[in-house]
Amino acid sequence: MAPGAQTGIELEEEEEITVHTRHHTLAWLLGLMLTVPGLACTSSQKVPTADRGTLATEACFNLRTVDSFSPLGVQFVYVRTLTGEHYLLTLDRVEVNLPFATGITIADNFSRVCSETGARITYVNACMPVFSRVVRVEGVASRAVAEQVVKDRTTTESKPKG
Repeated sequence: MAPGAQTGIELEEEEEITVHTRHHTLAWLLGLMLTVPGLACTSSQKVPTADRGTLATEACFNLRTVDSFSPLGVQFVYVRTLTGEHYLLTLDRVEVNLPFATGITIADNFSRVCSETGARITYVNACMPVFSRVVRVEGVASRAVAEQVVKDRTTTESKPKG
């Protein structure tokens, strides 16, 4: 490539960034940072999580198929899709007003939402938007199972030693 030539790196279908050849390494790293999370979402295979057996498994879902969602406690959101699948989202922090949230939305840079891809939940609290990042997406069999997983994770009872 000639000095001073430019090359395009395609980020998504409609977005494009131009990088000078002398910044080739930076462009490669940027492309890798943008590609790896997207590749992590391409698999629809569910992988069991070690601490909960088969109640909840790592999964991804398509934003376009979301039918409904509702908060389950202060750090979890239940999602149901048009195809009858159920998911439990774990947020990056405790949101004490989440159970009373209005105007909940889910957003991501990709159409598929997976664990740790930058997806975020937004809701309205006292007329102000509140943002939380989705750190885990898990497939569950039903809303009741999602509620049980939340209950298991938030139980304050101490387990017997032995």
